[in-house]
Amino acid sequence: MQKIYLLCFLLFASSPAIFAQKDTLSKSDRALLDSMMQSDEFLKLMKDDAKNSVDISFGVGNGAFSSDNQAANATGVTNQLIFTPSLMYRLKNGLSFGLTVYLTDDSAQKTNLYQTGLSASYDYSGKQVHAGISYTRFLSDKNKYNSKSLYQNDLYGYIKKAKGTIQPGLSMGFSNGDYKEWSYATFVLKRPLNPRGDTTILAKDSTTNNASYFSMSFNIEHDFSFPAVFSKDDELDIVPSLIVNCGSDQFTQTHTNKLFDRKKLSKFKRADANNKFQLQSVAASVDFTYSIGKFFLQPNVYLDYYLPETTTKRLSVIYAVTAGLTF
Repeated sequence: MQKIYLLCFLLFASSPAIFAQKDTLSKSDRALLDSMMQSDEFLKLMKDDAKNSVDISFGVGNGAFSSDNQAANATGVTNQLIFTPSLMYRLKNGLSFGLTVYLTDDSAQKTNLYQTGLSASYDYSGKQVHAGISYTRFLSDKNKYNSKSLYQNDLYGYIKKAKGTIQPGLSMGFSNGDYKEWSYATFVLKRPLNPRGDTTILAKDSTTNNASYFSMSFNIEHDFSFPAVFSKDDELDIVPSLIVNCGSDQFTQTHTNKLFDRKKLSKFKRADANNKFQLQSVAASVDFTYSIGKFFLQPNVYLDYYLPETTTKRLSVIYAVTAGLTF
């Protein structure tokens, strides 16, 4: 303890603000003092402790299905803009609780609410790894035809290396739910004994659909941090990532039109489809976070290239810009 007191005395005695002289501490003394600063409980209390906080934000983008899992969002990307006002309460122990409202234009080009997300999550920030898990429950009007609200349950977890030039990570997600949609369908009834020939029926058809999606993603990333970009109080973080996505999905569609109750059409009433767990896509993303004082701005872009055989376009682009305040 005597040596510690001596080092503290030397530290204050060598301060330029008091004596305007050079620091005389040796490297070994500095190392001891640094160690003391890290281990002394009294000095730890002098540091800024984490505090509970509230985020109020507004975002715009095209990711409809998950707030965290971009692999799930890439399964149904459209160019439709989605507006997401959000309120998030963060506890200093890592727990978070949030409410997000999802707004988009309907067929009449009128902006309306199509779902609300209630979320709970926990994030751990250690010296070696960062990890977290989140669950979101999506609430929507189940009586509406709403293919934008595929899932009602969204579970997501991740773990990654905390530091280093290359930071590898692993994430897993599972989403499931059901929704309704409608369309006009054409049916041809074969009537070989009818002199008028076959009968063609055009009917409004509705379906109930059950969908589930499981994903596993491997990624490498690096966090570039630039403090004091425009002022001494701001900071810019840029995190580029390269990602490999694997996944599996299941889908069941059931027609509700009574026309399918006919014997000749009953085999078409229900259809099941699934894709086994497989390498699904390669992706790249860039996340930006700019903060100054209580204000933050978070643009991000995600590019996903689908690998299995498909008749649709392979490249999906997901983007979002979020601005908010932290209190």
